[in-house]
Amino acid sequence: GDLFSSEAGKFVAVSAGDNLETTMAAYGSGAVNRSEKAPGTTVMNVDMGGGTTKIAICRDGKVIDLTAIDVGARLVAFDKDEKIVRIEEAGKRFAGEAGIELALGGSLSEDQRKAMAECMAARLFEVMKLEGLSKETKSLLRLDPPTVTGAVDAVSFSGGVSEFIYGYAKTNFGDLGPYLAAAIRARVDAWGVKLHEPVEGIRATVIGASQYTIQVSGATIFVSPEEILPQRNVP
Repeated sequence: GDLFSSEAGKFVAVSAGDNLETTMAAYGSGAVNRSEKAPGTTVMNVDMGGGTTKIAICRDGKVIDLTAIDVGARLVAFDKDEKIVRIEEAGKRFAGEAGIELALGGSLSEDQRKAMAECMAARLFEVMKLEGLSKETKSLLRLDPPTVTGAVDAVSFSGGVSEFIYGYAKTNFGDLGPYLAAAIRARVDAWGVKLHEPVEGIRATVIGASQYTIQVSGATIFVSPEEILPQRNVP
């Protein structure tokens, strides 16, 4: 009991499907709110986790389009001796693109890790720029490609990899996080789009869950007859 209570509030796992998680991260990161305060602008939030990156496009206080792609820090993971202990299917694909052969118990050099991260960042940015996608990139998508086109005015990042993109985290967690973040940060700087810091980074999806639930509940709940209210503690 004491152990559990001391850890309370530290859990950051949310599983609600790619669509809903993408939307929740857009709320929790502050991107939705930012788009409301700057009418007519396009604000993108990119939520980067271990296996998936979720992209939300926000305008006028709404998520108007979203997608998700198999790009993440833990497509390949290492133990304390830097030996490979995990290889995801998409990890094999990116390794293949970089001309690298992956094997459990094997290792990756710094240059190989950077090369894999570059391949991932290139695919991700193809999606983020909203200018049409190659067949190879489309095959990595977990949701339909975005239909919105046009210039992106501002971008924010949330999720675990964002901690490295903004320089909050320095520790390597036995994956490609720091390399992926470096490749992405270089591309953002070259893109010239305004980079915002998220209101919530690694906890954006969790915080967004409460905000988004409140946002939709008032618009979707109808109670009749009214005399039955108030009702409390109804799940």
